[in-house]
Amino acid sequence: MKRAPIPYLLLGLAAAGERRSREVASVGVRAAAVVAWPAARGWNSSLAAPLRHRADDVSADLAREGEEIVEQARARLQAAFDRAVAIAIHHPATEALVVKALDDPGLDPLIARVMESRMVDELTARLLESEELKLVLDYVTRSPELRAALAHQTAGIAEDVAISVRTRTVAADDAAERFARGLIRRRRRPEAR
Repeated sequence: MKRAPIPYLLLGLAAAGERRSREVASVGVRAAAVVAWPAARGWNSSLAAPLRHRADDVSADLAREGEEIVEQARARLQAAFDRAVAIAIHHPATEALVVKALDDPGLDPLIARVMESRMVDELTARLLESEELKLVLDYVTRSPELRAALAHQTAGIAEDVAISVRTRTVAADDAAERFARGLIRRRRRPEAR
C-alpha cells in the first residue's frame, strides 16, 4: 500500500473534521429548536417572573459595566490622541515644515482663494454660533486677569480724560480771564477820562 503525502493527509483530516463539526452543529441547532419552545413557554410563565427580574437586573448591571468600559476606553483613546497631537504640534520638524510652507510663494494664491471662498464665511458663522465659543467667552469674561486688565485700562482712560478736561478747563479759564480783563479795561477807560 502506498503512503499518502503528509501535507495532503493533514488537509484531508482538516476537511473531514470541518464536515463533522457542521453535522454536529446542524444536529445542535435542531436540538436547540426542540428545546427552545418549552423553554420559552416556561420563561414567559408567572413562575419564572422572579428569575426574569433577576436576569434583567444582571443584564442591566452588565450593560452599565460595558458602557463604563467603552467610556474609559474612549477617554484613554482621546487622551492618547491629544498627547499625539501635542507632540506633533510642538515637534521642531512641524515648526520647520510650517515655516517652509509659509515661505513658499506658491502658497499666496491658494490662501487668497481660500479666504475668498464661501467656506471661510460658513466656518466663521459656525464658530460664532458654537457652544464651545460661548463657553470660552464666558470663561474669559469671568476671568480675574481680564477684570484686572479692564480696571487698569479704565483707570488709564479716566486719567487721560481728566488730563484732557483739566487742559481744556485751564484754557477756558484763561480765555474767560482774558475776556473779563478786556471788559474791565474797557470800562475803566471811560471812567479815567
